[in-house]
Amino acid sequence: MQVPVSVADRNGHRVEGLDADDFVLFDDAVRQEVTVDDYVGFDPISLVIAVQTSGISTPALAKVRRIGGLIQPFISGQRGAVAVVTFDRRVTWLQDFTSNDDEIRSALNSLRPGKALQDARMLDAVGVVAGHMQHRSGRKILLLISESRDRGSETTIEQAIEAVERQNIEVFAARYSAYASSLIAKPKDLPDLSSPPELPDDPTQMPNPPPAINFMSIFAELARLGHTNSVQALTRATGGLEHSFVKQSGIDSAIEKLGAAVHDQYVLSFPQRHDAAPGIHQIDLSVAGRADVQLRWRHAYWAEGPEPAQ
Repeated sequence: MQVPVSVADRNGHRVEGLDADDFVLFDDAVRQEVTVDDYVGFDPISLVIAVQTSGISTPALAKVRRIGGLIQPFISGQRGAVAVVTFDRRVTWLQDFTSNDDEIRSALNSLRPGKALQDARMLDAVGVVAGHMQHRSGRKILLLISESRDRGSETTIEQAIEAVERQNIEVFAARYSAYASSLIAKPKDLPDLSSPPELPDDPTQMPNPPPAINFMSIFAELARLGHTNSVQALTRATGGLEHSFVKQSGIDSAIEKLGAAVHDQYVLSFPQRHDAAPGIHQIDLSVAGRADVQLRWRHAYWAEGPEPAQ
């Protein structure tokens, strides 16, 4: 079981030089011996960029279309693979996984706002992405570029968190306020509100939500936050990070910082307990003798159940 961990001091700078003996990890209150994976920097990254494309996102999309050249250098690397998906009233794949930089740039440059003004089914998109990444190896990362809250999903925040935990996906986010973006937008970047209302889409195009589960108490607060801030709930649960942006320089900086966060992590490994009950398991983590550090890590993992007897 792998647990990416970010360790920073009080000034937000990465704490260097830690080894396995410095970390104290509990799996459902049972202490586990961990190792630090030195090879993870060479592990290929599978990155999905999920972009909100509802009509109110038009000013933000004008900026997102320009970040294609930043993805491979700062996040995925040349050995990684990138996919692009959009969500408004429906979830649409623009580009399946590719290591071709031109295809990544082209997919992001092709982003266009949908006719639905406010629908933004973020949690439905998270569920679809998790299912699509089921057979990917290496590190799995989802980058949400969107507002902070979901608009209209059938999938609940609990189901979305379960979906990413099952697939060991870290969620990062570059979020924006559609209102703030519109204040500084150029006229050509604003949505056209003169179009007639769009007819309802075919409901069969919506993904089936993952099954409901009973979450442990550690997610109760995250689920509550999810009603107003789905991005915060997802990033906190998986150990990811979020940055906000308004201007072009803001999203460029957010991508650079998110890339640094991905590559500056320690990655701890511990074996899944042979007696682990199926379902969600809580991970508690600290650095021995260092109450001054700030930690970000995935707070849970999904166990399939005890290994069968040999």
